[in-house]
Amino acid sequence: MSASPDAATLAAVFGLTDVDPASLSPWSSVFRGSAPDGSPVVVKRTAHQAANAHAMADWTRAAATAGFAVVSPVVLPVPNPQQVGEDWWVVYPWVAGGPYRGQLAQVRQAGDLLGRQHALGIDPSALRSYRWPEVDPAGVAEELDELALKVPDPTLMTALADRWARQLPALQAAPLPAVGVSSDFKAVNLVWPDGRGPVLVDPDNGGREPRLFDLALAVLLFHHECPTAPGRLFDDQEWTAFRDAYRAHVPLDAVEQRLWREAVDHLLWEEGSWALADNDEQAWADPRQGSFLRDLATTRPDRFPLV
Repeated sequence: MSASPDAATLAAVFGLTDVDPASLSPWSSVFRGSAPDGSPVVVKRTAHQAANAHAMADWTRAAATAGFAVVSPVVLPVPNPQQVGEDWWVVYPWVAGGPYRGQLAQVRQAGDLLGRQHALGIDPSALRSYRWPEVDPAGVAEELDELALKVPDPTLMTALADRWARQLPALQAAPLPAVGVSSDFKAVNLVWPDGRGPVLVDPDNGGREPRLFDLALAVLLFHHECPTAPGRLFDDQEWTAFRDAYRAHVPLDAVEQRLWREAVDHLLWEEGSWALADNDEQAWADPRQGSFLRDLATTRPDRFPLV
């Protein structure tokens, strides 16, 4: 990741009255600022390329217009989003509210929100397409060696990598419905305004992807990196609430239902193994985050049944 422009540069480029130089997130560049009319805003990196940045901006505008609870670019006298330095940046409205606190009602509301997102009748064709991985035995072996230094039972990850490689052709050949997704639907990217359901405040990793993969990713990583979440994946009651709220909006077809376990395995390797390897010793030693990572490393795809 390239170095962030300083606060003064971002303020000048977007015509903001001020930008706080302290990032709101320990994992990415997210800065609080004020729009010319005094309203609070957030300045953050968005999609890496011009076409993707504009496509995501258009998608969030359309989604917000359709009533979906997501941030969309603030109207400014200058282009928004736009390139600043090597990266593309966007200004969103600041959403005041509370964080996820592991309440069952919040879990149900989050499942409802993801279902509403996947059910949006918005053309996602301009968004970046899903990038299928290449099976690289040497790369897989290298990642397994790295994971063996961190995970409780390395043999589980070896078995997962083998399943992932064998299942990939069937997933690639399947006619899985693709929709506009955030590809990062987790608690830390949601805000609960007082008396209302959650708002998605970080859609910028999104694209056009199989909705089944986005659901599997949410199941596995919803509690990841959220300091107010339980140190584990969904328990049975939470998964049932999330799943049923989601499926109230999205009737998964027969192919999706047949390939659900394979989709969970796919995302467990593609994104779960990255989360396990990317966290440092301090994160693994942290009582909450370390507990979550150990649960992630030992989970099984049949833990989250569709029925």
